[in-house]
Amino acid sequence: MSPEYIQKWIGYLNDVDRDMSRIACEKLAKTKDPKVVPELSKALKNRPVEVRAAAARALGEIGHRSAVAALVEALKDSDIMVSSAAADALGEIGDSAAVPALSKILHDYKTGLDRHKQIYGETRGLYMAAVYALQRIGTREAKAAVQKYHTW
Repeated sequence: MSPEYIQKWIGYLNDVDRDMSRIACEKLAKTKDPKVVPELSKALKNRPVEVRAAAARALGEIGHRSAVAALVEALKDSDIMVSSAAADALGEIGDSAAVPALSKILHDYKTGLDRHKQIYGETRGLYMAAVYALQRIGTREAKAAVQKYHTW
């Protein structure tokens, strides 16, 4: 993709129109260019929920390990749609650096750290996304976390 094309969509990424920002995430993901990772990483913060989730999905699609730190931080997002998208993206990237954060999600869920959210099913999606991400990463540490905290 041309630099002009990428710059155009980066401009839309920061637009006030949520739909255009979400579409920009999709377009930037299709470039597969690691140079857009910093801009998409910024979109994980202080943007509407649907834009943050789209940015996380885009980072996963690009698949560059430079996105791991931002996605690990996005696991803590207050919106479950964003944190689940971040977990999915980390699984797509497959970097073992994400294993401790993903394992913590399993631990917190199984030990009932936030019992209210667990009872009302709010954290089940994040828990399952973390399980699948760890399975995709597939290191010994990732497999051990799944074995310890997840029963089929």
